[in-house]
Amino acid sequence: MPEQPRPGAAPRAPKAPTGLIPSLVGIRGYLSLVVVAVHVAPFAAALVPATAAFFLPVWHHGYVALDLFFVLSGFVISSGYARTFARWPGRATFGKFLWARLSRFYPVHLAVLAAMVFAVLASRAIGREIPHGGNLTWDLLRQITLTSGWGGAQALTWNGPVWSLSAEWACYLVLPLLLPLVQRLRTPVACLVGYLVACSIPLVLYSIIGFDDGTITYGMPLPRAFGGFLAGAVLYQLTTVSERIPAWLGRVTGPLVAVAFLAIVVTSNLEGPPMFALPIIGLVVPALAQRRGAVDRFLSTKVSLVGGEYSVALFLVHVPWILAASLLINPRTFPGPVWGVVGIVLLVLGAFVLAWLAYVLIERPAQKWMRQLVKRAPGAPAKPVEERVEAAVEHADSSSSGRGSGDAR
Repeated sequence: MPEQPRPGAAPRAPKAPTGLIPSLVGIRGYLSLVVVAVHVAPFAAALVPATAAFFLPVWHHGYVALDLFFVLSGFVISSGYARTFARWPGRATFGKFLWARLSRFYPVHLAVLAAMVFAVLASRAIGREIPHGGNLTWDLLRQITLTSGWGGAQALTWNGPVWSLSAEWACYLVLPLLLPLVQRLRTPVACLVGYLVACSIPLVLYSIIGFDDGTITYGMPLPRAFGGFLAGAVLYQLTTVSERIPAWLGRVTGPLVAVAFLAIVVTSNLEGPPMFALPIIGLVVPALAQRRGAVDRFLSTKVSLVGGEYSVALFLVHVPWILAASLLINPRTFPGPVWGVVGIVLLVLGAFVLAWLAYVLIERPAQKWMRQLVKRAPGAPAKPVEERVEAAVEHADSSSSGRGSGDAR
């Protein structure tokens, strides 16, 4: 018989989702596929003009996949580090957290960036130019220091998608300030209001200054990242203060996904920014965290989990590959619809192959090496705070990857 609370005792907090949530791993792979489709779209439409009716809407409206990435990241990181950052954890603990985050994507980022610099210089030596090469001074420095997504840029240069990792890195830097504030939301109503406020940060600001691609990606992208990340953190807090609302979301995950997709389509057809669908789209994350329904089972399949595992590598390699390959794969060298389809397949297949190589040869070995660098010496006593942050690292990593690979992206 379940234990009854004593009269007058404070009610126990609801149990928040912990450990590996397979569907939150699997969805990352499909979101990465949407991002790849967005960047392949203009090349595909040029190779096979008949496909423009499909690819052009994806090109113009598929960017909301990144907004869901930000929400997902805020949710997963909060689930792993809620206790660690309930108050200031100390410089050592915070440094270990940042190092764990870097180990997830920075080695692949540096390797891809180095390859891209070499390819740009080599192509110039033979009189060709890979688009969006950027300069070798300020643009390259911003890529190396992960500040290219902090705003004030004139264009996306070098590996353009890194702006979102840079913006997310900025969210990590303020996490010790962010989570204690979020944890002050102690009721479901407060969490829902907080969620709407978080979603309104990018929606209100960009309604004033514009939703154009330049503003939301390199001109002033931080409100977009902070709004989504904060929304995800608040949604996790909701799961700690309420069982009823998250459980209800879990029961309607399928319809919720359909409504979110419909909201994107409707806003696009009304010539509005698809980002207006963010408040609905974000609710998919806590719904999946309940681990119920057909959508959860689909996103938890082995194929989906493998896609999630390779999502970071795919995200980082696909644009440099597409830009370099476009020198050889273009309407002039692949004329007509048949050859055009072959060209599209080669663009996509090449991105997948390079992602696999980057994951196997760089991401996993480098991550393991970086994690080993900060482990305690054998036999050294562990301080309680060190034990907590190590547990948090393992939990956050298992929440976002089937093999403990770390970040929500």
